[in-house]
Amino acid sequence: MAGADTSTGTQHYTRVASLLHWLIAALVLVQIGLGLTMDHVTLDDMVTFSLFQTHRALGMITLVLVVLRVVWRLRHKPPVLPASETALMRHIASMTHALLYAGQVLSPLSGWALASASSLALPLSMFGLFDWPLLPLSADGRFEDPLRLVHHWAGWGFAALIALHIGAALWHGVVMRDGLTWRIIPFSRHASKPQ
Repeated sequence: MAGADTSTGTQHYTRVASLLHWLIAALVLVQIGLGLTMDHVTLDDMVTFSLFQTHRALGMITLVLVVLRVVWRLRHKPPVLPASETALMRHIASMTHALLYAGQVLSPLSGWALASASSLALPLSMFGLFDWPLLPLSADGRFEDPLRLVHHWAGWGFAALIALHIGAALWHGVVMRDGLTWRIIPFSRHASKPQ
């Protein structure tokens, strides 16, 4: 469970949860950057293909880490919000976190499905080390356009949620200064206000 300082009532996420959070966050930001670059920047075909393969491989790594994070979360209760938070804010925080988890799963999963249904039938290479297994979907291209649409809008929706999440973290860290933001920082000695 999340560690708790019983003298102040302060709680923090476990170090494993914190490290997974930041590792996944870094990968997701790289993935968004790669996706935007591939969609909106004209590059040499070989460079585009390299970015495309990197994007797909990092997506699978992200999916594995997200599964690990979900398993960890199910076995380790997250810290509670302070009593000062209103019921509405608790509901918004809960819904946002649920949607963030959904985005973390849907984005790479839809990308995996898209790679599996592609008429190009390209192997999903993990940096040349091995090929990630494809899902048993028809590769005749009939599902390709719908899956591309799902992946595209899942990415944009996820990016909007991330912006909201970062905004909330900045609000708590800079404006409210209630210590909530520090709870996800690994090895942080900062404490939340007593609850």
